[in-house]
Amino acid sequence: MEAATMGAWPASNVSLHVGAPGPAVASETAALLNESLGSGFTQPSALAQLTADGGGVLIRARGRGGGLLGAATARVLDQMSHAALQDRLRITGVDAGLDGRRVGELKSIVVAPAARGTGVGSIMLAASLDFLKARGCHDVVSASWLSADPQHSSLGMLERAGFAQVATIAAFWADDQQAAGYLCPLCGAGCVCAAVILVLPLQGSASRV
Repeated sequence: MEAATMGAWPASNVSLHVGAPGPAVASETAALLNESLGSGFTQPSALAQLTADGGGVLIRARGRGGGLLGAATARVLDQMSHAALQDRLRITGVDAGLDGRRVGELKSIVVAPAARGTGVGSIMLAASLDFLKARGCHDVVSASWLSADPQHSSLGMLERAGFAQVATIAAFWADDQQAAGYLCPLCGAGCVCAAVILVLPLQGSASRV
């Protein structure tokens, strides 16, 4: 069963649903994410698992009529993922100051084509940051796809929210793509897309990994 509505913004006719999705909602949300991020990028079971232990969140934005306008995923990095991120940054010669800090990750944020430019993405971003801050994260990281089409990139929205660029990594998704077998919207099976890594400090938390 879908989680109850956690908040509503009457001015934009958008409501957010936060929590574990039922099978139908997981399938609907996975389809939206895969449409923008690549066929097979995620599976309904992975979206359900994300929320299973409380370390991750799936956020759905819906319009007044109940239609799915967007989806976002975020999680608290475990020690292995935290170390892998640090290693990738160090290869580029970057020290983002994340050692010993509890770090959250904005994994994905997608807005349906018909709802782009309406502020839905910013609403989901704010809810994702609230989730990570409530779980003691001191910093949030995100990888933004470098695309020639601004509608396919979260870079501008993240920078407006205070995220700062710390590195650009070539072929960022290549290993994940091979392991998961999904298709890049631009490259197909052999993804060479670069990603901009951004970091946002969250104030008021001194939690450690």
